Amino acid sequence: MRKRCLLGAAMLGAAMLTACSGSGTSQTAAVQETAAVETAAAETKAEAPAETTEAVQETAAAETKAVSETSAAAETAPAETKAAEEKPKFPVFEGKPAFSDVVVAEVDTEIAGAGTSRELKMNIYKPEGTEEATPAVIYVHGGKWSSGDYTCASLMDGNKENGTFLACMKMVDYGCTVVTADYRLSQEASYPAMIWDLKGQIRFLRAHADEYGIDPDRIIVWGESAGGQLVNILGTTDGVEELEGDVGGNLEFSSKPTAVVDYFGMTEILQLAPDQYVRPYVQGFQSLYDTNDAKTATRGQLLGFGGEVDGEGNAYLRGELGNPSNPYENPEIPEYDQAALHRAYLASPLNFISKDDCPFFICQGGMDFRVAMVQSERLFDALTKEGIEAYMFTSTLQSHGNQGPFADDAAARFVCNQFGLEEPSLY
Repeated sequence: MRKRCLLGAAMLGAAMLTACSGSGTSQTAAVQETAAVETAAAETKAEAPAETTEAVQETAAAETKAVSETSAAAETAPAETKAAEEKPKFPVFEGKPAFSDVVVAEVDTEIAGAGTSRELKMNIYKPEGTEEATPAVIYVHGGKWSSGDYTCASLMDGNKENGTFLACMKMVDYGCTVVTADYRLSQEASYPAMIWDLKGQIRFLRAHADEYGIDPDRIIVWGESAGGQLVNILGTTDGVEELEGDVGGNLEFSSKPTAVVDYFGMTEILQLAPDQYVRPYVQGFQSLYDTNDAKTATRGQLLGFGGEVDGEGNAYLRGELGNPSNPYENPEIPEYDQAALHRAYLASPLNFISKDDCPFFICQGGMDFRVAMVQSERLFDALTKEGIEAYMFTSTLQSHGNQGPFADDAAARFVCNQFGLEEPSLY
């Protein structure tokens, strides 16, 4: 019985051993299989780095390029925006003067400072390929008598409305010399210093006609706004001693122009505000007052009675117009405010028109917010009454500034006609 148990135990042990042996074989196979997989993975890993690194590098390069392009775009965008913002709003004038910074005279600038002075200059533009003497057009800039100069830099760079200036400069293409003139501003000297300066420049050109290739008998003045007021005076005050002055000398030569081109020039300084007050659809009352009648307005400064000069402004001066002894009616009274009124008298071409005056071309827009149309109409009527050759061009659509190609063509035809040049075709 005991043997049988031992035998059973032995058989059971053998069976267990056999079972254990089978299980070990399976585990060995699994280990071997796992090892093979790991070996293959290791081999794959060993082979993969070159391709993977290349892919990663390409991806990184692409990302770097994208970032770079984005950064460049970010830097370019403001530059392009700035360039767009700086692009001139109006045409640029690129002509160069044949004679630059020509000194005409040394003039006092007492308002700027006691004992101060500066040079009065001009630039002279000549038509190309012309050797004979040419007629001349003198351009007189605007700027409320308080800004601008003979270089006309603000009109050349296209950042300011410059249609009238360009129309004048185009006369070079029609065979004219164009001179850009200089005059003292209202913060340098009171009126009529500006007229003395311009008359001095006309005499200078006549005295130096051979030097600059100019026909002294054919000189037209062309002005806009404040410059229009000044050329209106130049065209109506030949021989008025108080307005001739002696700037630059050459007093043996005449200061009378051959003709006048007036773009929206003032003809009655003290009436600028009242003429506009009845046109509120053009400009509001407060703005009109600030521009024309306030103590700070350049209109009063021009007359030595406002702005940077002590005084009450043009509204105060206009209140004296009903006084029969004021110098607007009687230019002999020299007191302070009356002296300012006398300057107002000297600043109005309507006070000097005579049958001996030169021809006029007048141009103004009906929507002018600086100068009411009636100012040009008064000038035209006064010239008509004296039998002076005059032309007037207007449009209901234009304001204070560029008057458009129709007006500019008409002005050019007027100049060429007065000079005896071939007139430009409108077609």
